[in-house]
Amino acid sequence: MSIKIALSGYYGFDNAGDEALLTAITSSIKKLEPRAKFVVFSGSPRRTQELHGIRAVYYLNPFSLLRELWRADLLISGGGSIFQDITSARSLPYYISVVAMAKLLKKPVIFYAQGVGPINRRFSKFLMRLVANRVNLITLRDYGSLTYLKELQVTRPPLIVTADPVFALEPNPEDEVNMQKLINRLFSGKKPLIGVSVRKWKYLEGYQQQLAQLLDELTIRGYQVLFIPMAYPEDIAESQKVAGLMQQDAKIIERNLSSTEHLALIAQLDLMIGMRLHALIFAASRGVSFAGISYDPKIDSFLELFNLKPLSRNYEEMKNQVDKILNDVSLQANLRKKARNMRARSEDNARLAILLINQQGKFSPQQY
Repeated sequence: MSIKIALSGYYGFDNAGDEALLTAITSSIKKLEPRAKFVVFSGSPRRTQELHGIRAVYYLNPFSLLRELWRADLLISGGGSIFQDITSARSLPYYISVVAMAKLLKKPVIFYAQGVGPINRRFSKFLMRLVANRVNLITLRDYGSLTYLKELQVTRPPLIVTADPVFALEPNPEDEVNMQKLINRLFSGKKPLIGVSVRKWKYLEGYQQQLAQLLDELTIRGYQVLFIPMAYPEDIAESQKVAGLMQQDAKIIERNLSSTEHLALIAQLDLMIGMRLHALIFAASRGVSFAGISYDPKIDSFLELFNLKPLSRNYEEMKNQVDKILNDVSLQANLRKKARNMRARSEDNARLAILLINQQGKFSPQQY
């Protein structure tokens, strides 16, 4: 007899990080529970089915959602950063409403490796406190999210800090070969390679000039620069803007890579400089050094896990930070050690989700 699991998150929107989350969540659960069958609430059901081979329904069709939740043994909400109201005022109420529907149907719900906040609107905070206190289990990807939920007075369900599910993801051998071929087409020679993942963010306007200057300096030292849009095609314009400010040559990937292709590509870098969280997570999971440009507290929280600070807006400080990351052997070893630990903790998310189904929605922290 199969186990039916519904997944609600930012899926079907061509965001490499969120598509990687979907791959990581389903593959981790399937590895432990082969009977698991999934349905995804997606912005593009056809695209989700093509990419992941998983049945999907349109995320804004309430009849489809109710039907699938009625049939489900568990709702997984997450992972990622869906419970915040910075990118959109509508995002959090939507995801909370899906959770509320599942609870009205008496279905167990897990918040799966969530990064929570910031939540600024009073109504959003009320919804979060009201509904989150009625779910069965919450796992979180960082301690900042744990503190934030407690400040919101979300205290009833067990709150467990694990790690981002993407740490459990492995690149496909075929993707590794294809990404090496891509690099060989873009660059001649075997110079060390720096990846750059940027996104448009109005409150950070002006950082581009300093970053371009740093990338020029690194290119002169013998590095090659590759811009990697993690959200396609959304990030291409910002990549072009920074590359256009450079005096030296840089390449931009102007095609839509899958999440496992991104993982395989980033594994071949010597350094990732990223604004997108999952660009940094992909790098860390593959033991690649990384530097983060902060536009959101989730970036700061992730960097703190590795005793790193966001890159400064001051050019000289930015350059010194990157030089340390590139040259400090002990820092690099510490990064790889922490990444191994987080890979192990990321697998706990799937184990806890299956345990919740087997216990029919009942969970005690002593079971962890």
